[in-house]
Amino acid sequence: MAAASTVLLLVGPKGSGKTFIGSLIGERLGLPFLRAEPIFLENLRSSRATGPARDAEGYAKVYAEVTRVLARNPQVVLESTGASEAFFPFLGALRVRYRVLLVSVRAPAETCLARVRTRDPAAHLDVSDADVEAINGRAAQVRLAWDLEIDNGGPASPEAIVTAVRGLLHARSA
Repeated sequence: MAAASTVLLLVGPKGSGKTFIGSLIGERLGLPFLRAEPIFLENLRSSRATGPARDAEGYAKVYAEVTRVLARNPQVVLESTGASEAFFPFLGALRVRYRVLLVSVRAPAETCLARVRTRDPAAHLDVSDADVEAINGRAAQVRLAWDLEIDNGGPASPEAIVTAVRGLLHARSA
């Protein structure tokens, strides 16, 4: 099972459109989309840990959920800013067990901030403008060997996104 299981990991700043893209892929390609943010929100409510330890705890819960989803499905779509120090050990753990395809999702900083300001706070971590700028500054520094890059500043058209992701999944399954 492990060799055939694939995690399509969307990485980018808050407000870049990872949730939109993950939902779109889920709807159009029939892949389960796992949002990490609700798992982190629940962890914030229940955890006694703080700072990096809380982030590591959150990623451990996300990892457990990825494992649960992949026990029933060959692929899952997941999103993350990649801004936490705990992201890289999490990514390493995923790579040990699963095939991970990395998708960079980008948009201009002003666009990301505007999107964060207008989204439903019940479904996302509550962050100030300064927090968004700090998180997105760290997210912009994430350098990985991307399998696909999506410029979602326009935003990208749903058709272009689906075509690009379908192509990536097909190319990597051959």
